[in-house]
Amino acid sequence: MCPPAPDGRIAPGLASAGGVVAPPLRAAHVRRPAVVTILAILQLLTAAGYGLILAALLATGPDALVALIGGGLLGQVEAVTAAVLMGGFAVATLAAGILLLRMRQLGWTITMLLSGLGLVSSIAVWWTEATTNPILLFIQVASVFYLNQRQVREVFGISRREVGDALGDAGATRDSARATRDSAGATPSEARR
Repeated sequence: MCPPAPDGRIAPGLASAGGVVAPPLRAAHVRRPAVVTILAILQLLTAAGYGLILAALLATGPDALVALIGGGLLGQVEAVTAAVLMGGFAVATLAAGILLLRMRQLGWTITMLLSGLGLVSSIAVWWTEATTNPILLFIQVASVFYLNQRQVREVFGISRREVGDALGDAGATRDSARATRDSAGATPSEARR
C-alpha cells in the first residue's frame, strides 16, 4: 500500500488500492504585460459604467435610458430587456477585467467576445443612426488587434500551432497524394475519372 501524499489527498477511485493523487502543478508565474493591465482596467471601468446605467434604469425606469443615450436602438428596447442586457454586460465585463488581471484564458476569450459584440453594435449604430463613438470604436479595434498578437495569445495559453500542425499534416498528405498521382503519369483530369 502506498503512503498518502504529504497533503493527505487520496485518489477516490484508487483509495482501496492505496493510490495517491499528486499535488497540482503550479503554473509558472507569467509577467503581465502593461497593455493587458490597461485593458483589464478599461474592462473594470466599463463594468462600473454598465452597473451605473443598470442602477439608473432600475431606479427611474426606461426614461433614464432614453435620456442617457438619446433614444436610438437601446431607447426602443423595453426596460426589462435593457436591465437584463446591462446586468449581463456588467457581470461579463467585470469577469473579463478580473480574469485579465489574473492572466486567465477565459478572460482573454470574454474580452474578445465583448470586443466583437461592441464592434458589431458600433457598426449597427453607425449604419442606423449615421453616428458612432470613435473613442469606443478605437479601443475595441485596438483590443482585438493587441489580444490577437501571437506573443499575447501564447501568454494566455492560446496557440495556433496545433491547428497549423494539423493543417500542415493534411497539406502534406494532399501533396504526397498529388506527387504519387503525378509520378504515375496521370493528369488531374484523368485522376478524377
